[in-house]
Amino acid sequence: MLYTKGELNFIIEEVEVYKYNIFAERHFSFGTWTSRQHAFVRIVSKDETGFGENIISTNVPEISLEEWGGCLKAFIGLSIKEAIELTRTKYESWGGRCCEMAEMALIDLGGKLLKQSALDMLNLIGDKPVFGVYVILSDDVEYVKEHAKWAYDNKRATYIKVKLFGDLELDSKIIKAVRENTDENTFLIGDVNTGYGKAVQKDEIDDIAKKLNILFDCGLDACEDPAAMSHELWIELQGKVGKLNLIPDEPMRPARVVINENIEGMGRIYNIHPGCMESIIDAVNLSNKIKELGAKLMIGDDSLIGPACTVWQQLAIGLEADWVEAIEKAGDSDNFNKAIIDISTTTDEEGRLYLNKNTYGFGLSLDISKLKEDAVDVITYR
Repeated sequence: MLYTKGELNFIIEEVEVYKYNIFAERHFSFGTWTSRQHAFVRIVSKDETGFGENIISTNVPEISLEEWGGCLKAFIGLSIKEAIELTRTKYESWGGRCCEMAEMALIDLGGKLLKQSALDMLNLIGDKPVFGVYVILSDDVEYVKEHAKWAYDNKRATYIKVKLFGDLELDSKIIKAVRENTDENTFLIGDVNTGYGKAVQKDEIDDIAKKLNILFDCGLDACEDPAAMSHELWIELQGKVGKLNLIPDEPMRPARVVINENIEGMGRIYNIHPGCMESIIDAVNLSNKIKELGAKLMIGDDSLIGPACTVWQQLAIGLEADWVEAIEKAGDSDNFNKAIIDISTTTDEEGRLYLNKNTYGFGLSLDISKLKEDAVDVITYR
């Protein structure tokens, strides 16, 4: 549900989708990404533009942009209201990632035309800064040491997240590498991507708990998706790992499904994972449910590089989340950054993200010619 100060009856005149290939290696417990394919979208009505972004695929540089995003030509001639309603019926046929990107841009466009902020449209009242997370994605312990030291020396170590790999010896070394180069004020998060067990059964919980308690003793504060488990086993595991905070991530996807499930007690912190929610509106509703349970809320990331970063930063602020990971990335976001004319979030010297006042929609303005310069493909519908 959107809380608008007027009707979203503005007619969509143009939709343009851009494809970008990011060649950057990322290691996970489940495998390696050698490249990512991102899509940006701009949707136009009455000389205003709404922007969105999502990942199309990983390790498939040749994927067809038109096959993935050509469905959005259906918006031409529809009102923004009609386009949002249509998007919310197309999760299966268009794909949740495309729908999330489209809804993001439609909310942005509608807010700009109504002279209303997107957070106001989503009934979000938070306005205080939220810490960004410094993320280290490597299984190279020396690399982890170097980047943890940089984060600490540059006042970016309030929250640090590392990838863990389901290998107790390696994971222990990674955690110790961070702790040796920071101090007790750093909150350290480890994301295992279910590396300690797939389809875990009850008789495996004690062994997983033993490993997680070792990681806690090494200095880990919170563990994201240690294993793939049922709701009941999440609750049981949290009870066996003492002060270590569990963070369910994969069980929170997509928002429109999870909003109807019982998620109480699965962890002390819940992750809203950008790119995987399928809907901004439903992600906000799920976030509010998490807060009602008395749990902490984090806004994660999906290696986003462009418009979606500032969008999720604003949502984190509006939702009063504990931290946000979706941050523009050195190298990967360089082409996006050079296209920025105006943006609604800024970062201070200690890594806190602030919301600029008096912005409409999500407040992003981009140089379209510069977007096109670096795109490997562009499709336009009028």
